[in-house]
Amino acid sequence: MSTLEKAIGMLEVLPESKVEAVCAFIRLLDSQEFQNLTKPEPVNKDAIHDMYGIAHEYTDTTQIEKRQKGFQGLMSFAGTLPNDFDYKKELDEAREEKYARFI
Repeated sequence: MSTLEKAIGMLEVLPESKVEAVCAFIRLLDSQEFQNLTKPEPVNKDAIHDMYGIAHEYTDTTQIEKRQKGFQGLMSFAGTLPNDFDYKKELDEAREEKYARFI
């Protein structure tokens, strides 16, 4: 399967609003200004907002640092479970302990 066929397959399942954002991005990539790395032409701000989604809401650096530290803390636990760990059993026991009084 060619790259073009893969891209078409991915575009077929996207909602229309996302496809419009992809088209705006392709137009940007195909523009002469982008290729020559000269002064870019004005870009539709709505298209940029669609491309980046809600990422602009998380530009507060204190929030980013807090989230990164939290993620690093979680990643420090990666691979620390024993090989015979049964998550279903642990989950059932935790549910029983927490919710048994409501039954």
